[in-house]
Amino acid sequence: GVIQDVKLIFAPNGYITQCPNLNRTCPTCSDFLSLVQGIMDLQELLAKMTLKLNYAETRLTQLEGCHCERTCSANGLVYRNKELWVEPENCRNCACKNGVVECRRIFCPPANCSEDSLPVHVDGTCCKKCRPRCTYMGQTFSEGQRFLSRSCRECKNGLMVKVTETCPELNCTVSEQILPDGRCCNVCRGYDFCAEGLICGENSECKNRNTKAECECKSGFASIHGDSTYCEGRTAETELGLM
Repeated sequence: GVIQDVKLIFAPNGYITQCPNLNRTCPTCSDFLSLVQGIMDLQELLAKMTLKLNYAETRLTQLEGCHCERTCSANGLVYRNKELWVEPENCRNCACKNGVVECRRIFCPPANCSEDSLPVHVDGTCCKKCRPRCTYMGQTFSEGQRFLSRSCRECKNGLMVKVTETCPELNCTVSEQILPDGRCCNVCRGYDFCAEGLICGENSECKNRNTKAECECKSGFASIHGDSTYCEGRTAETELGLM
């Protein structure tokens, strides 16, 4: 005959909340349903992990059969392994070997030009080429060279051909004007000949002379083709000579 408060608990196993110290050994229906739901969740997770593992094994098998080559980068370009290319501006043959660029200078054979020709540098090539020479007023000129006498003449195909050329106006006095080598128009003293784009190898640099621009080997390097357009270090020359 004791009056107690009535509590409505909307949850599984509500009697545990009402009687927390109750000693029970057998699971209730709610306990069993919770276990079943947990096992189903684990089975679903296992199935997903199995699918991912199978996909990873397939990808790994594909990668094991794939040959991943190492490329090379030079002068802003990418080359594949064992690919060959030429650097005419540096007078070198280069190759990509397992990600490393290896270059060897181009050995030029003697020009062996005939008496009526001269060896000269041609744009875009490393080795000198034989070109017809001209003889005019007791002087010898190579292809493309100019000479100013009463008129401007240029050596073309072994003949000194008259050239019609309009010279620009100069902002210096006549005493400050000079005639560059192989030209027909004067320039002001101190003119920057290198600004005209003379190509020198990576181990040489352009230097302004009084009447022209010339390539000069950098410190520690020496000429390899009879002039200073292309230069190599002595150590590199020795190594290349032994290979």
